[in-house]
Amino acid sequence: MKRLRNIGIYYTLFGILLMVSFIFTNLWRISLLGIALLLIYFILKVGLKKNKIETKLSGLKLILWDLFLILFPFIYVLLACWYVWRPYKQTIVIPKDYEGVVAIQYNKPDGQEKRWIGGFLGIGASRLIKVDTTGIAKTQFGFHHNAIPFLGAKQTYYNRGGLKIYYENDFKNEIIKGANGKSYTYEGKDENKPNIYFTGFRKYPLVIFVVTKSENYLNYFMTKEEKKIEQRAYDNNPYENYPPDEHELNKRYSNKFYGLNPHYRKK
Repeated sequence: MKRLRNIGIYYTLFGILLMVSFIFTNLWRISLLGIALLLIYFILKVGLKKNKIETKLSGLKLILWDLFLILFPFIYVLLACWYVWRPYKQTIVIPKDYEGVVAIQYNKPDGQEKRWIGGFLGIGASRLIKVDTTGIAKTQFGFHHNAIPFLGAKQTYYNRGGLKIYYENDFKNEIIKGANGKSYTYEGKDENKPNIYFTGFRKYPLVIFVVTKSENYLNYFMTKEEKKIEQRAYDNNPYENYPPDEHELNKRYSNKFYGLNPHYRKK
């Protein structure tokens, strides 16, 4: 009976510590298991007047069982964190030598069917998204599949290192290795090859980036003076304007590509 009580207290306190941790807060629900065990204990102890639970397990098996019960909360946290924060692997393929804006729209019923690449027996595979010469790709893939609804835990970051961008028929070489959207700018060592610049749209339901050489940067993005004008407009009326991002598409492209987000207010 004491074993049941102690495990109930342990799980309850463990859940409370998770709740106040500021890191694993959403995993507090393991305390519900502790409370359930304590309720069973009180029902047996007070209601049914039991002082002992009969078991056929040997002393060694009881020790192993206790060890598992002690380690289980830590295993629970590790597995939950791995599942939620594992990389959102996606492979974006653009036409050979393509230069320009690339926009990926997710969760589109009329988009390209779900396809996967790599992995082993379905484990570790990457979502495959192909972009045509328009620079726009619609996919039936959603974005945030890394979630445990019951625990209220989900991945809120957009790529977590899982994004790779290739030219078609060249899956051995990323255009720029590590261009996963965590940062805005990815520049290669070869001046004759393009760089990759991410806009403020770097997560669901829309990812927009530009593949271009540095010398052609202003063909797609605002100048410093144009960004200053945007910033002043935002400062004067933040409800009707947007602050400029590090790489802000110019007027030629902004409404066309930003407008793919249904919540974007066109200018």
